[in-house]
Amino acid sequence: MIVMVLSPAKTLDMSLSTHTTCTQPTHLNEASILVDELRKLSQAKLKALLGVSDAIAKLNYDRYKNFVKEGDVEKEPTETFKQAVLAFDGPAYKGLQSETWSADDLSFAQDHLRILCGLYGTLHPLDLIQAYRLEMGQKVANPRGKDLYEFWGRTIADDINATFASSSTRTKAANILLNVASIEYFKSLDQSALDEDITVVDCVFKDDGQIKSVYAKRARGLMVNHVVTTRATTLADIQAFSSEGYVFSTKDSSATTLVFHRSKAAAAEALKRKKAATTPEPAPTKRVRRN
Repeated sequence: MIVMVLSPAKTLDMSLSTHTTCTQPTHLNEASILVDELRKLSQAKLKALLGVSDAIAKLNYDRYKNFVKEGDVEKEPTETFKQAVLAFDGPAYKGLQSETWSADDLSFAQDHLRILCGLYGTLHPLDLIQAYRLEMGQKVANPRGKDLYEFWGRTIADDINATFASSSTRTKAANILLNVASIEYFKSLDQSALDEDITVVDCVFKDDGQIKSVYAKRARGLMVNHVVTTRATTLADIQAFSSEGYVFSTKDSSATTLVFHRSKAAAAEALKRKKAATTPEPAPTKRVRRN
């Protein structure tokens, strides 16, 4: 069995979702505790904590002030609540392309993808979230400690263990936790608390021999899309990933670190194809009959 962990995104698209299937986050109570702490901050202190502009600080100050807490959350998508995998809109989620997924794809992702989150802990793809800004590495003092790592403690690892435990496809031989999250977010998962039969496998994406952040973020989403749409279940299935010119490197990889390379030419070709796919065809020109 493969379970993937992915970081959230700062950018959000909270337009009304066309998908009606949704679930509730597991840790709404914990999210409410954090919101209470954030509400204690002035707009200036929130700005300093988040490291953002005045405009973004005001936006999030108002978001937390109006945040709907546990017990009053919506049970269906609205302009305030949206499924996590459709709401996050950064480079990884552009690569993930969840808006193109079928109902079966979304169902598979619901069982095999977890989004690590500073506010909600872990999210299923279809969990309804509200707009927020809070990164895992930001030092939010809270009743459980000095930062979000101490706040979440073993919770995220326990969630991952529960995900594997609830699966009918779990085997002793191949239970892979595929890490396509950033270092900041994966650090929130206490690996020592994972069940012994779970193997963590990291993915590394290199362009022209180097890890380039903006490309690596998109590649993480592409990998999630690959696992979901091909129904990957084994290490070999993951190694078969070849989206947008990436190629698995046997030489540079190990049993627990999979390295994928992309050449400059392959990256250019992928960009060319992406532009062609998003560029509308020109309208046919009218022929003018001359007398």
